[in-house]
Amino acid sequence: MPTVREIQAVLEAQAAPALAESWDNVGLLVGDPAGRVRRVVTALDATAGVLAQAEAARAELLVVHHPLIFGGLKRLVEDGGTVSLVRRLVVGGRSLLALHTNLDSAPRGLNFHVAALLGLTDTRPLVPTEARPLLKLVVYVPEAHAEAVRVAICTAGAGHIGGYDACTFAAAGMGTFRPGPGTQPFIGTTGVLARVPEVRLETVVPRPALAGVLRALLAAHPYEEPAYDLLPLENPWPDAGLGRIGTVEATTAGVFLQHVRDTLAAPRAALVGDPARPVRTVALVTGAGRDFLDAARSAGADLYLTGEVKYHHALLARDVGIAVIDAGHFPTERPAAALLAGWLRTAFPRLDVREAEETDAFGGCG
Repeated sequence: MPTVREIQAVLEAQAAPALAESWDNVGLLVGDPAGRVRRVVTALDATAGVLAQAEAARAELLVVHHPLIFGGLKRLVEDGGTVSLVRRLVVGGRSLLALHTNLDSAPRGLNFHVAALLGLTDTRPLVPTEARPLLKLVVYVPEAHAEAVRVAICTAGAGHIGGYDACTFAAAGMGTFRPGPGTQPFIGTTGVLARVPEVRLETVVPRPALAGVLRALLAAHPYEEPAYDLLPLENPWPDAGLGRIGTVEATTAGVFLQHVRDTLAAPRAALVGDPARPVRTVALVTGAGRDFLDAARSAGADLYLTGEVKYHHALLARDVGIAVIDAGHFPTERPAAALLAGWLRTAFPRLDVREAEETDAFGGCG
């Protein structure tokens, strides 16, 4: 049985917390990281109904898209709302894990997934992330142990550059150190300056993999106190960012609207614009993406799809000549539950993973 921590690590390898917006609250919100998990329920929201399903399924873990806790909780007193749900989780011994804007911006996250469901091809992020995921790891190793350390850190997740792995650089040099009182040096004598032929080993490490890489480094390195450096890099995060933009087979806004209604089970999806407008390039942001209308227009989209559109945004869309579909917050983000469940089933084939049955807060399932 995997632990909550192990499940969290697998999901966050796909949707790194570093991709979350600064105002967000993602990660393990309730529970024990070391708790063992046999059953998981995935959902869009941690509502009372979803929690009841998790309780009925005897699930130890609930994985959701929308965090149950956003602001600080000052007291855990029954309130019939958020606090009551948190208390039920705690009393029942259940953990709650949230992947929100990090799932939105992940290279193969929610927006990528919804774009694929709708048949968009050649997609890219609508708004590339400003997060920088890479660190350079530099470590100094005795020559005879350099290969063992290299293999250990690369196996733990270091050394990936694009489609290449095991990417490292090594340079020979001379290391010096003097073991102090009470030390147990692997090489050298207490109080005597040692000169040791060493290798300077360099590689890149994604921030989400750092803890595991450092554990592997310390386990493989022969020194009592290995010397290593971590340097932040400015490399962009490949294919990560909010929303997606891509192409569809030539269609019209009205036809694509019906396609959205059918594919996302969104019968109330509404179109702003001329139904006969030709559509070839589509941009989308799941959930509350009304503020990205300008980004969609600037990127050359014929049509912009999101989950919430305010009146003045609709007026602006009409005036600037871009079609907009308001498909509803729930229908555009409900696929998160299936996406998360799929990742878990792939990583943990013996885990009992269930998707909660949920309904739109405005009624119905669309």
